Amino acid sequence: MRQYILPKTFKGESSLVLKGKESQYLSKVLRLKEGQHILGRDQEGKAYQLTVDRISNRECTLSCQQVEEDASVQTTDALPSYTGPYPNLTLMQCLCKGKKEEQIVRQATEIGTREIVLIQSRYCVPDLSGKREKALDNRFQRLDRQVKEALQQSGSPVPTEIVPKVIALTEIPKWWNNRGLALFFHQSKRQETQKTLHELIEEIPIETPIALLVGPEGGLSEEECIFLEDAGFHPVLLRTNILRSETAGMYALSAIQTIMTEKKNY
Repeated sequence: MRQYILPKTFKGESSLVLKGKESQYLSKVLRLKEGQHILGRDQEGKAYQLTVDRISNRECTLSCQQVEEDASVQTTDALPSYTGPYPNLTLMQCLCKGKKEEQIVRQATEIGTREIVLIQSRYCVPDLSGKREKALDNRFQRLDRQVKEALQQSGSPVPTEIVPKVIALTEIPKWWNNRGLALFFHQSKRQETQKTLHELIEEIPIETPIALLVGPEGGLSEEECIFLEDAGFHPVLLRTNILRSETAGMYALSAIQTIMTEKKNY
């Protein structure tokens, strides 16, 4: 583990008591001893040096000191050498079947996605519109666990968040509210004058919010594409093979992150 993600209840206190599974994870799995340090991050991505003050059979007490992003803090594994800045990316992922959703969330978190929102579109195999609230809560709790595990293992400083509701594709423009550049990825060229991904993002500042909408296994319908274009979303064609939904999102996130973080080298 490269960093420990602090509980949502943590508000910058100087001391934190962990119990149950969280305590067992640090003391039994990571085998941390009293006096050892580890990097921690709160829900906003702020970095803390955590020191193990006391370990008992059921509890682990940590002292917490906020540190600068580039501070040297002992960890159980090496941290990423890149410390930022990171693009402000929102992945709008249309619902996928089976375990693909958890895979997408985990990998998008590892890449450094700021926000992930699940979309219900016409050709989605899963239909969550009739699901009970408890079933949806359980679904999002599982995804939150994937985010936490991915942040701890990858060492990403970006505090990835899951939007805790499924949004209909027709509601997406209102939800996005023109926060920044909005893109959707399609398996064929939409316009003769369609810009490339590089052309769309090469001039915008790295802190500009960028939304990437990726369709489900069945793709986006013609009507949905027209709707998104009318709402100001730019179509993007990935110029290689036709990719699976769970592959396309990772490909797009990685491509944008690479272009944005390496601009100064061009």
